[in-house]
Amino acid sequence: MTSTTIYQLTWQTFQLFLLLSVSLIGLPLLTGFLTAKLGKFTQGTLVRGFTDKAQYWLGGLGVIIHELGHLFFSLLFFHRIKKLTLLNFSHREDGSLGSVITSHDKGNWYQAVGNFFIGLAPMFSGIFVIWLLLKFLCHPFYSVISVPPLLNQNFSIINYVDFALKTAYGWLTNIFTAFLTCGLVNQIILLILIGLISTTTFSLSNADLKSSLQGAKVYLILVLVLAIIASIILYYRPDLNYFLNHFVLLSIAFWLVLFILISVCLLISWLEMKLIICIFHLF
Repeated sequence: MTSTTIYQLTWQTFQLFLLLSVSLIGLPLLTGFLTAKLGKFTQGTLVRGFTDKAQYWLGGLGVIIHELGHLFFSLLFFHRIKKLTLLNFSHREDGSLGSVITSHDKGNWYQAVGNFFIGLAPMFSGIFVIWLLLKFLCHPFYSVISVPPLLNQNFSIINYVDFALKTAYGWLTNIFTAFLTCGLVNQIILLILIGLISTTTFSLSNADLKSSLQGAKVYLILVLVLAIIASIILYYRPDLNYFLNHFVLLSIAFWLVLFILISVCLLISWLEMKLIICIFHLF
């Protein structure tokens, strides 16, 4: 292996590590942080309009979905469940609407990486429930966009952004088109349920974000190892570039779509809360 080949392999490894770090770690953390801010703002509107108890009346289902997300990923990464509270009616005592208290072996890298996903879990559980509602009420369809081989010596981040945006736009267009054509009754039911669920489901706590940041440290090391292994494999099997590109593109597009959908859901929830508050104060 010549020095030129080693240089090219090292450069490709660095590019791949950067891409995977952004698509698998950076975008999820950014989405989680922004979601937490938007969720807390919406939740604050509800509390200011009524009382703390309104979070149970109008957002109880969302709290349960939030905690079930934590529970599912805790089990998936073999964390030990010490205590599960889907709805904490002693909210004033510890400040939590619900909780999943776990423990794990800090020397186990798989469980350590799990902290990353456990902290962000409510985004997955929430969007999964939203997807089920869309599926049964609106029946959206999804188109597939072909991905050209991009990851090579002439790599350009603009190519990835361009195709990720096209993919995200295609998915979102399909979803909103399905919503606009599913009928008025289904639209009203969907909007009401999204409004009630989103307020508390997507409100990530500081503890959630802290857990994800802790897991991200170990996850970053894992991504580096994967980038090195993938670069070596691609050196001998360049035909596999397409599949890697497809994976990276779909990861970026997924998080773009996830953030947009969560933002729309929280906007619907905020508008719904404001409407309920206005009606309540009128009477």
